[in-house]
Amino acid sequence: MVLEHERHVLSCGAPVLTRPLESNDIVVIRALTPMGPLYETDDEAGLSSLMQSVLTRGTERRSASEMQDALADLGSDIDASTGSDLGSVSMRATTATWERTLDLYIETLTAPAFDAREVETEIEQTLGALEAREDQLLARATDLFREVFYGEHPMHKRVLGYSHTVATFDRDRVAACARSFYRPFPPIVVAGGRFDPDILLARLESAFGTTPIVPPQPRPAPVAPGSGKRRLELEREAAYLMHGFPAPNWRDLDYPVARVLDAILGGSMSSRLFIELREKQALGYQVSSIYSDQLDGSFLAGYIVTDPGRADQAARGLAEQFRRVVEEPVEEDEILAARRYLRGSYLIGAETNSAQAMRLGRHEAYSLGQDFGARWLTAIEAVTPEAIQALARRWFDREPTCAYVVPRGAPMF
Repeated sequence: MVLEHERHVLSCGAPVLTRPLESNDIVVIRALTPMGPLYETDDEAGLSSLMQSVLTRGTERRSASEMQDALADLGSDIDASTGSDLGSVSMRATTATWERTLDLYIETLTAPAFDAREVETEIEQTLGALEAREDQLLARATDLFREVFYGEHPMHKRVLGYSHTVATFDRDRVAACARSFYRPFPPIVVAGGRFDPDILLARLESAFGTTPIVPPQPRPAPVAPGSGKRRLELEREAAYLMHGFPAPNWRDLDYPVARVLDAILGGSMSSRLFIELREKQALGYQVSSIYSDQLDGSFLAGYIVTDPGRADQAARGLAEQFRRVVEEPVEEDEILAARRYLRGSYLIGAETNSAQAMRLGRHEAYSLGQDFGARWLTAIEAVTPEAIQALARRWFDREPTCAYVVPRGAPMF
């Protein structure tokens, strides 16, 4: 499925992708720029996320409450977020209000206030979220897995950062972070919905066209994946186990095969991990797979939530399921079910204007080509049991990365 669009370039060098739609009256505009843990030092962990949260809290002309009132009057919203290596600032409005919302959006991007009180408030809220995360044991297991897998590479960090780093931030560091990533404007803009592209381009050209964009920071070198086991003991009653390996990235020829294998292992309640470990052996309450597919540093892991008394058996069960795809071809009907699941998930994932804009922007940001989704969806039709086994032998026939979060005093395994 290729999302039809037009590509324009402002005088400053920023590409603008436009996708006019008549299916609804919603207009979404997203601006994207590289940022996040990949571009942070360990001492800066969480700075990009904090900056993005404060970015939308008022401008040099309007306080945070005044901006919210102005957006509420229009029935619009502006928000910002960041992932491991890409941040987004988006606006959502209606056909009737998108031009007036665009004024507020441009003001947010060009004249953020970074009011010291708003920075302090966001720091407090982030510290609260990090404290709450301590009770999210699957998140703790994932964090532990990433620490082992990525080692000293920047990708090992949480997007939100850590309490000891976030507590050191202040208004000056947040503002400096914004200047380092917005140079002076996000390098990619995507718009979708019922709007006039000529009006949008004229407004963006007027606001940003005369100031050349400084190229984004170079992308750090790809990760050399680590392996081994790490155990974390907490005062909890359940065990959370992860077991995984490096996996194909978006540019790898095996990427479509990996998507099929991930769906076979953990894509649904008819997946292998669910049937074999939960239904047949009753080893866990929750079991599935995670395919962290990225530009580089991808991994495919299985996880299970189990009773501490069966943690050893559950860990061996996860390992056995990965060995199984190395040693035995999968069944054709498993591949057919995986294809249906992937096609449905992909189409559902592009239902909204916002999701479509993000997909266009992500493909542009990573230079994947706007037919990337269509290519891998087509390629999964040719995936065979032999291709899956060859992938498993290439990626899984090595020492795994394992992360175990278990109750304090649980038996060693």
